[in-house]
Amino acid sequence: MSESLKRAVRVAVLRLLSPLARLLLQAGIGLGEFTSIAKVAFVRAAREEGGEGAAGGRRPNATRISVLTGITRVEVAAILAAGEGEPPSGDRGRQRAEQVLTGWWNDPDFHDELGQPSVLPERGRRSFTALCERYASEPQQNRVAIRNELMRVRAVRRLSDGRLKAVSRTFATVRWDPDGVLAVGEELADHCETLVRNLMNPTRPRLVRRVINSQLDPLYAPLLIRDLEQRAKVMADSLDDRLNDPLHRAKSADAAMRIGIGLYVIEGPAEPAPDSNASEAPASRPQARKRRTRRAGS
Repeated sequence: MSESLKRAVRVAVLRLLSPLARLLLQAGIGLGEFTSIAKVAFVRAAREEGGEGAAGGRRPNATRISVLTGITRVEVAAILAAGEGEPPSGDRGRQRAEQVLTGWWNDPDFHDELGQPSVLPERGRRSFTALCERYASEPQQNRVAIRNELMRVRAVRRLSDGRLKAVSRTFATVRWDPDGVLAVGEELADHCETLVRNLMNPTRPRLVRRVINSQLDPLYAPLLIRDLEQRAKVMADSLDDRLNDPLHRAKSADAAMRIGIGLYVIEGPAEPAPDSNASEAPASRPQARKRRTRRAGS
């Protein structure tokens, strides 16, 4: 790889790590602990690149991984011996409340005759407790917490007869709690994996589309953000129905794959003009009144 490409990679990684560093600092995680985490990520990546481990079928080569990563062979061996560690609870770290809400909207066992989420009693064979048992596997006290959280974010409403009604498909997953933090990691991993894959496979890219106005008058921001969010919610609901159509379900978990699409609003100050004298800055690029970034596949 040329030095210019390496420099671009360093700049890109720095931009990626800046918001993550703020999260780590607020969580009380310093550079030393982050370095330990990074070493595990490097070892796992090098193992996968070599087609080693359970997926590749070959025993991991600690010496080869040490040469690739710069981590000592002793450390590599220790990381490999530790295995994958304890997996995140729930569906890849998603909020348990979100798992329950998603199941409520997508599982026909908890739908009415019109295909909409049924109004559920607290207990019983077809109840909110049964829903939690299926999608969160939580003890009773945690099911109460899930119910309260769904009601707090107004995704669920209690009716006058005590039954519970789902009134929203969405639940804010990014919260300052363990499940919310895991959700951040999951979504960042999905996004980065798609972008990196497209760099490495330019002839077979996945769809990536980003539309930005870099010189917006702040006066119009509230109106535009509200419009963007409304449009995105409508599209997300339609895509959710399409993706989770029972006709598309795999016959077994072993035969299943994962597919989805991510939507999010970007908001922040305008980027300053690139410093042409900065040693790590990429070549300056012209600033457009309205920049539309269109990636391959869109």
